[in-house]
Amino acid sequence: MSDLSVTYATGDSLAGVQAGIDSCLARALDRPRLSVSAPDISAWSVQDHLEHLLFSDRKVLGWVVEALALPNPEARAQSPRELGVALLARGSIPRGRGPAPDFTLPTGLEPALLAEGFERLRDLAERLISRMGEIDACLHTHPHHVLGHFTPAEWLRFLHLHHRHHDAIIRDILA
Repeated sequence: MSDLSVTYATGDSLAGVQAGIDSCLARALDRPRLSVSAPDISAWSVQDHLEHLLFSDRKVLGWVVEALALPNPEARAQSPRELGVALLARGSIPRGRGPAPDFTLPTGLEPALLAEGFERLRDLAERLISRMGEIDACLHTHPHHVLGHFTPAEWLRFLHLHHRHHDAIIRDILA
């Protein structure tokens, strides 16, 4: 496990992800505000940001479940890049146009499907609560396209920060 594990608790990260998912679900249900945009703040609308979070959370949380089902390696094979370590330690993602992977780009989901997606994510995150020990001990890694390879615990930390980052952008768009 990386040294980052001493700077934050995985349970706190998961709680932050859950709060982020709940906030996204509430926003997905507020249909009149989904189309709100503010091009001076972001090229994406509120719905676009929500879709991006839905797609990235679904991919990462699905991978966490898969990783926990595999035999744990004796050592971690790959690590985050220096930028990834710094970002997780800093506790925030700076604003700017970072590259989003293609699979996380908004597709124009129907609002009902967007809300349904966050309901499913909420259930998935809930099922991870009882697995904190396994998550902390898991040495499998999965790559972030810019930040390097994260363990499940590090991915939960990233998702928490990712939600806070997009929540701040959405709040500015809605203001």
